[in-house]
Amino acid sequence: MISDKQFIAIDLGSSRISAMAGEIQQNGELRILSEEFKASDDIKWGIVEQPSGAAFKVSELQKLLQNSAKIPDISMVSVSIGAKSMKHMQVSISRFVGKPNVVSESLLDDMLEECKRKSEKADITIFDVIPLSYQLDGNRMDEPAGKKGIQLSGEYLVIYGNSNIKMELERCFDRTGIRLEYCPLAVESLSAALLEDEEREEGCALINFGATTTTLAVYAEGALQHLLVVPLGAKNITKDIQELGISEANAERLKCLKGIAVESLVEQPIYVQVPSADDLSVPVRISTQFLATIIEARLEEIMQPIFDVINRLSFTLEAGIILSGGGSKLSNIIDFIVDKTDINVRFGDHSGWLTNDTPERFYDPCYAQLVGTILLTEEYRKEHPVEQTIVDPVKGPKIPKKKPWDKLADGFINFFGDENKLN
Repeated sequence: MISDKQFIAIDLGSSRISAMAGEIQQNGELRILSEEFKASDDIKWGIVEQPSGAAFKVSELQKLLQNSAKIPDISMVSVSIGAKSMKHMQVSISRFVGKPNVVSESLLDDMLEECKRKSEKADITIFDVIPLSYQLDGNRMDEPAGKKGIQLSGEYLVIYGNSNIKMELERCFDRTGIRLEYCPLAVESLSAALLEDEEREEGCALINFGATTTTLAVYAEGALQHLLVVPLGAKNITKDIQELGISEANAERLKCLKGIAVESLVEQPIYVQVPSADDLSVPVRISTQFLATIIEARLEEIMQPIFDVINRLSFTLEAGIILSGGGSKLSNIIDFIVDKTDINVRFGDHSGWLTNDTPERFYDPCYAQLVGTILLTEEYRKEHPVEQTIVDPVKGPKIPKKKPWDKLADGFINFFGDENKLN
């Protein structure tokens, strides 16, 4: 049986399904007990397209993790949710406070539930309702509970998406017999692992480069303000390179070894000889200059919707842009984004949450979402003991307010260890 401080997180990516077992220490650090993964093509754009295939791989990972993490029985897991059809809308709810004119927690809960009901539509699922701010008798505040007033209004961010996202996820896990303990938003898992409380307050953009999706999450005043999922990712760049007549595996390797995000930064172009896709034709000679041109063109297409959102923001991103995901390891990607936005950009780093004896490979950005899912599940479990069943995301925990230690220096390990994923 899993202990109160042990957690299992699963990341359903487009090219692999990953599972991590971790244990929260007394000082709040995470000790990673084990990690396993299986290559998969059962997930597309964050949606389980082949429930039977995905369920089989999850069951295999369950057995592998039980053995490697030395946990006899893994009966429940947490899975973060992110898919291309997920969107957001803002909703306003107003109420009279009523006698004795003191805002109660139950009133706030009722307003949140009303917001959820007001947002419900056919064929969509509401994944989260996030209070952005309140006004009590015209005075703006974040925490109105216990304050006196007559009329209260609240602004909420509602995250919703196609009902298939939830339905196919449940179909997958119904086949495994494993219970879903908690299902946070993928961007909130990444935020928990990568962002400081001050950054969410000051305003920042978190960009996650996945295999088949690229996700933008904008934070300000401590809460998620904008969410955009672009149905293109690092795999699309690889496919473009593959069109030169080489295999997908060699295209991915060439992208990682010699590809850069900005064509003008190629100082000394060279030709790289790569075996042809059919292994019978003569090898393909590819210029690193032309390779960069291909990469930059696709990157422009992927990132333009994200730049459009950032340019339309009514507030400044004082804390800058933070990058995550396997695709963020592309050389010179920071130069590309800085040139387009003129905003400070850095790589996300979740290593400050990990125990000192953690193997360096777990510092790789592909593990940030799993780490964040475990952190949020711990917060959730404090209010919902393990005996209780299934999560209501609307009642999920807030992101932990402070990290009790300094973060380690930025750095990426294991260059070829993909994947992201919000995909």
